[in-house]
Amino acid sequence: MIVCKNNDKSKWREHLLRDGLVLIQYDEKSKNLLDIEVDEKVVQYFFCVKGAMNFAFYGGSYNMPLSAGNNCFFYNPTEILKPTITTEEDTQLIFLFCSLEKIHQLFLDSSNELEFLNSENVNQKIYKKDHISTNLNLVLKQILEINDTGKTGDIFRYAKSLEILSIYFSRQAKEENTSCPYLQDEDSVKKIKKAKDILIARMKEPPITSALATEVGLNEHRLKEGFKSLYGSTLFQYLLDHKMNHGKAMLDTGNFKIKEVAYELGYNNPSHFISAFKSKFDITPKKYIQTK
Repeated sequence: MIVCKNNDKSKWREHLLRDGLVLIQYDEKSKNLLDIEVDEKVVQYFFCVKGAMNFAFYGGSYNMPLSAGNNCFFYNPTEILKPTITTEEDTQLIFLFCSLEKIHQLFLDSSNELEFLNSENVNQKIYKKDHISTNLNLVLKQILEINDTGKTGDIFRYAKSLEILSIYFSRQAKEENTSCPYLQDEDSVKKIKKAKDILIARMKEPPITSALATEVGLNEHRLKEGFKSLYGSTLFQYLLDHKMNHGKAMLDTGNFKIKEVAYELGYNNPSHFISAFKSKFDITPKKYIQTK
């Protein structure tokens, strides 16, 4: 599920707390590099308690810095993430990795409240940055301070990891339910979901945003803001992700040529599909087929 590579000077400690739940503690005075590799459908939490760090994705073409007092949340069900993490001097970090199955076991009753657990969003990638709350910061420091490496220490870390998830999700659910006023209106939610269904049904020739808003009975601003709050993505990005996932599924069958998939998805020029596919999956359709 998770592979960590470090140089000899780093002081990270990895704890497999239960099946599907891994905790990493990092406390180092000097600058360091940490390479990690995380499978698809693993929920990832990175907390910077002290100092600063930076994520470098795709060989450094995309970077995400994280400073003290902040955390980020990654969920990408479509690809293995292999970021290189650069830490600054005197940095304390907590990483928590949890399989999607474990999350569902722990928060089954909240699956419709949390954005990425919603059945309609389960295949959408999510990257979020946020501030560490006071309660959460207290739990993180308690984990960093414990030195017990035996069974008692692991029980303590497991309990604290569950506390982290509980605090994080209870706060997230509350914020997501109140952040977008349009989602308080059941009729608006139905119209936004109808817009999503229309996009998928007509992905070869999708309507422009203004026409889609008129068709479902919402103004354009309300549709765009409500859609992003409900699905965690813009209309265009949601449709593009759906088309690429659908195209990938077609290639998996072995029954379609690349140009046939491109035309099925609405691309008049197969090169445009090839470019979009490579952008999403970091591999061309041709090379992807060769790996099958």
